[in-house]
Amino acid sequence: MTNHYSLQTEFGAEDELFKAIITLDKKRIKKLKAGGSMLTEKVRGVFENGSGRSVSVDSPAYQFWFSLVREIKEMPLEDFSEIAAILRAEIGKPLHYSEALWLWGNKRALEPGFFDVTLENFDQKRMSKKKTMKDIIDKNALGCLPVCEKHGWLKMPKTRDELIEYASKKGNTEAAAWLLEFKNRTADLAAERARAEKKAERELNADPNSLSELKKIWRFEKREDGTIVILGYKGDRTEIVVPERIGVDIVTAIGEYAFSPDAKRIREEQRALRKAITKVTLPDTIERIGEFAFFKCRSLTEINIPERLTEISKGMLDITGLESIIIGGNVRRIGAVAFWGCRDLKYVKLCEGVSEIDVGAFYNCTDLETIELPRSLEKSALNTMSEGAFWNCHKLTALVHKGSYAEKYCDENKITYKYAEE
Repeated sequence: MTNHYSLQTEFGAEDELFKAIITLDKKRIKKLKAGGSMLTEKVRGVFENGSGRSVSVDSPAYQFWFSLVREIKEMPLEDFSEIAAILRAEIGKPLHYSEALWLWGNKRALEPGFFDVTLENFDQKRMSKKKTMKDIIDKNALGCLPVCEKHGWLKMPKTRDELIEYASKKGNTEAAAWLLEFKNRTADLAAERARAEKKAERELNADPNSLSELKKIWRFEKREDGTIVILGYKGDRTEIVVPERIGVDIVTAIGEYAFSPDAKRIREEQRALRKAITKVTLPDTIERIGEFAFFKCRSLTEINIPERLTEISKGMLDITGLESIIIGGNVRRIGAVAFWGCRDLKYVKLCEGVSEIDVGAFYNCTDLETIELPRSLEKSALNTMSEGAFWNCHKLTALVHKGSYAEKYCDENKITYKYAEE
């Protein structure tokens, strides 16, 4: 019997049953239950759906979870097991699991017994299973691997094989050996081989332009006007051709960070692949490309500008490996920091029609030697084509037309220039 815990929460006198449970005061629990007491909605809200989990660290729910984890760190395993089981029975379903607070605040999370009780009583749907198993390998908490087996975390052959490869790459021979032994003990290798062969055959014979295949490669959404915007690249190629259509719908836009390794919520292998992209071919159906779409694609040396595109958006090609680029005349505006930090960029041609270059567009392009500036650059760009547009481009010589705004701009900003006619 444990009765000395002193959980500090925002819960009040009406939460007597919860207090009795968390202190394992079984006589009090029995008496309260006999009197019809139940967990309050406030307590049930935290354990059923994590009420308040997306709010600030000052919120009562956050403080409650932090206090609970702090208490659990001091509990004997049998007490934690009993309390979790009682709470689960009271709630009537697995308890809400908050990974950020649980793993951050609890050093016992990967103790085998503690881990087992957690999986028994908390909602596994909210657990990042593969991430947790990689953490088990990283921390050499190998006693948790049998727990993962017990709860079915290793039943998918793909997951199992990925973890074997991960453990091998990390040099954790004990984890790799355990996983290999598990594979030999449980796998129907002949059936797995047959499934793999059938999958390979399907992929070989699949139409690469079919909707089902394109869904494997692209994250996208259909807009109200019936056109498609590409939200992200999920494929494994470094030379990429963006489709003109997905199904019967035309692709007209690329979303923000769609190819960038700095995009949120992408896997590490996707991040690494994006850094290795060397070429992107865009269809002429593209009318808009979102900000920072190719940000930090450091290996990208070749990309075309679609005919319908009217703006190079903010940060669109920041820190890429481009060495030269021609911007067609349908593009009216070069957005702020559009080519910021493209240190390999040597030559740029802006065709007639480009009228505006925004702040810092070619900022820190240290190897930029030549830029052709058209007659169409207008004085209206004066407020945006500031001296920062070509900051730290010390090798730059601009090609301008005599008497043009571009010539005047270069004079005013001490940029070396030559006449295009020459």
